[in-house]
Parts: sequence; C-alpha cells; structure tokens
Amino acid sequence: MTIGCAFAKLSDVRPFKTTWKVRVKVIHSWRQYSGMSGETMDLVLADEHGTKMHAGIKKKDIGRLSKLLVVGEWKVLENFQVSPATGLFRPTPSNWKIGLSMNTIVTTCSIKVDDMFLSLVPIQTILDGDLNHNFLIDVIGQVLDVSEIKTVPVLGREKRKLECVLRDINDQRINCCLWAGYADQLYEACSDMQVTNAFDASKLIINPICEEADAFRIGLPDDGAIVVIQEDDEEAEKQRIKEQEDAWLALEMKSVYDIQNATEIEKFRISVKVTGIDTDWGWYYFGCGKCQFRVTKDLKKEGATKPRPKAPVWYCDRCKSNVKTVEAKFKLHLLVEDDSAKTKVMLLDSVAYGIVDKTASFLLNGSYDEIQDPELIPDDVKSLVGKSFEFLVGVEKEHIVYGNDTYKVHKVKKGLLILDTESGDGPFTAIDNGSTIASGEELSVVKSNSQSISDDGSTPSPKRDFESMHGVPAGSSTSKKHCPKQLPTEPVESWSIRVD
Repeated sequence: MTIGCAFAKLSDVRPFKTTWKVRVKVIHSWRQYSGMSGETMDLVLADEHGTKMHAGIKKKDIGRLSKLLVVGEWKVLENFQVSPATGLFRPTPSNWKIGLSMNTIVTTCSIKVDDMFLSLVPIQTILDGDLNHNFLIDVIGQVLDVSEIKTVPVLGREKRKLECVLRDINDQRINCCLWAGYADQLYEACSDMQVTNAFDASKLIINPICEEADAFRIGLPDDGAIVVIQEDDEEAEKQRIKEQEDAWLALEMKSVYDIQNATEIEKFRISVKVTGIDTDWGWYYFGCGKCQFRVTKDLKKEGATKPRPKAPVWYCDRCKSNVKTVEAKFKLHLLVEDDSAKTKVMLLDSVAYGIVDKTASFLLNGSYDEIQDPELIPDDVKSLVGKSFEFLVGVEKEHIVYGNDTYKVHKVKKGLLILDTESGDGPFTAIDNGSTIASGEELSVVKSNSQSISDDGSTPSPKRDFESMHGVPAGSSTSKKHCPKQLPTEPVESWSIRVD
C-alpha cells in the first residue's frame, strides 16, 4: 500500500516538531491514575506498516478525544507532541510516545486494515529469561490447569487472583497469573487466548478471531488436553548558587562508565568531548514568556479567528491559557564520550547558553517556525562538536530503574583549552582561555536570559534570511571535520558566575 506524501510513518516521528500527520488504528485503550500525572487515558496505535506506538491523553482532554479514538477504528492524527517512552510497563518497543492534546486534530481515515498487529513472543523465549521486563509482550496459548479464583490482600486491599498454565504449539508451558476482571473473564470462558499482563494496560482476548489465532489452533498438539478449572530573594539565590558551585568543585572527577553503572541517585562531575548532536530532538523549543514552560501553537483558535492572525496563537499548558509572549529556548541533546564510554546529555536553555555564544532567539532571527529539517543546525551549535567540557550531570531514578540513557546537565565548565585545526595548515589556537559556569535547576521549566541581542548590543533585524545566518562561508566545506586536540597544559581555573 502506498502512503501519500502528506502522511508520516510512525517509525519516523521524532520530538523535533509537533506538526506531524499520521494515519493509525487504535489497537487498545485504557485509563489509569498516578500520583504524578493524575488521571490519564492511554492508547496503543499502529500504522499500516505494523509499527506500534504508545499514546497518552491528559485528563482535561479525555472527554473530547475518547469519543473520537475508538478501539478498532482507523483515524488521521495531526499536531501532537512526541516524548521519550519510559516506565516499568511500556506497551510498545518504540523509544517514543505520542502526547495528544487540545491542539490534536482527529479525522476519519480512508484505509481499513483488519489486522490486530500482534507481535507474538514464543513461550520458550520467555522461559529463556532474555526479555527486557520493562516491555509488555503479546502471548498466545492454550489454557490448562486453571485454579479457583482466590481473594488475597494486596497493598491493603482485597483483590481476586487466578492462576493457570499456558502452553503453545510446541507444548512449551508457562505459569500465568491474572488479576481482578481478567481473572473473572478467564474463569467464565477458559479456552484459547492471547494475554499480556500489566494492570489495566493489559488486554485479554478469549477465542480471538485473527490469522495468528487460527494458525495457533491448527498447530496445537492433538492430545486431548483440556482446561482444568515556595520562592527566594535575589541575594539568597546568589548565595545558594555559589554554595552549589563550591560543592560541585569538591566532587571527584568520574568517568562516563561510572555514571552508566551508578546504582544510587546522585550527581557526577565528568569531563567529556562532544562527538555529535542528537538531531531527533532538534535544538530549540518555544517557551512561555511568563513561566518558561513549553508552549504549542493553538491551531484551532488561529483557524477560528477572522481575519487569520499574522502571528501564531500560543497555548501554555502550565498557565492554562493562550499567551502572547514566547521566546525560543535551547534544548540541546549532545553525544559525548571519554576514554571509558559514550553517552548522551541534555542541556536546557540557561546551561546551553553557557557554551553557545548566542541566544536561541538570536539564532532563529525572529522566526517562530517549528523545525522541519532536523539536520539544519546553526554553525554556533555545530561548533560544539569536537570541544571538551566539564559537566555536572545527575543520575536519577529513570536511569537506574527504567534504563534512560540521557543525562541532564546541571552545570557546565567552559575553558578547557581546545585546539582548532580547521584550517589544516595554521597554528594551533586556544579557543577559550577563560572559564564559565552556567547553572540550571530546570525540569521541564527553564529560566534563562530573555534578551535576544547581538554582540554589539543591537537587535537583529527580523528580515535577515535564516539560511544566510547559518550558511557556510565561501571557500569552506560543510563536510570538513574539526580535529580538536587538548594542549598539554593545565586547564585554566578562573571562574565567573552568570545568574539568570
């Protein structure tokens, strides 16, 4: 089946923009509640290529979107956010998760593919113990030796539990435990089934009608087996930052291997070389001028406004309102390494501005467009590749428990002597003889210098062409690689503090 050029494959969606347009089938949906995010609705979506992806809806948008996204139906989705898929129970193997919101447009889809898009795992593969326990799997099997339903205490509550044995066509068998409603389902109709098991994210289908189930029934052994039944003042903030800086400098230098193998939540001081930029994330986002939280374009309000506004209409999910003042913010994902290993780090705006000499707003020259080509990166950002920095990075629960491989940078020291051999025949040059500390305490909220000015204090003209600002100077090659080297001298230990 040929996909129209307007539609993206699920395998291609990345976080660098929100104006995606995909056509998908709703495979599964459920609601859940957590102390961190409150009530949410979750879905498993699949495109016609068989790629599956987890999607989430926040409480305030459930009412509208739940009526449009019905299990078994094909839909076209436009305008949604993409974020990393994390957690103990991930319903798809994709590294990304879709976030549906008030800006998401849901329309009918012309294609209809009657496929359950199962990714069945043999029981022997489960028994081998090599699977990642964070991912949910699809299993099909014949139920044998069903126990009586038992009521047991779980976290202070009584819950129903049912145990059984599941076997496949090779007579490989595995114990299976179902809880609550799934236990009742199976007890009432014990037969061929497909089951995954993780609270409400699970889906139990008894006697499924699909090609996989038909093939499974035919392959079963004919042996007659049956079922058996707060805010600080300015001076205090400066003092707090100074104390944090002193604490950082007292930390022992660690290696990338050390942070990757850490078993406790803590912060590490590392010295690494930037080897590349992770373009899946782009290099900037737009933040609310009031709270700095990420904003999205309110396409519905734009379309309903007559005449259509010249400037974008923005919505801030934290302020719960449309906002007029927004500003581009850095969000850099860098590939780094030292002598021990390679990893990825993330720098939010106030930290990234410590190593990039211009603000994100200056580099965009007044543009409010989303990234369309993630490979189009300003030279000021590209120039980080090949340079070395000291970072203060944090190891959090998501790294230890969930296997997240990207570490947030809280502070950066700029000033290790880097040699620039770009010209090929010139002398080695020390790029930076001073040092800078930039600190950031953001999570998804960032605090930064809101000025977007050039080095001489003038405001850049919004009429400058974006391409010309990032173009390659005549006589240079975009493919020429920097070969930075470190001088055999001690790093300069002069420090300055920038308070945002």
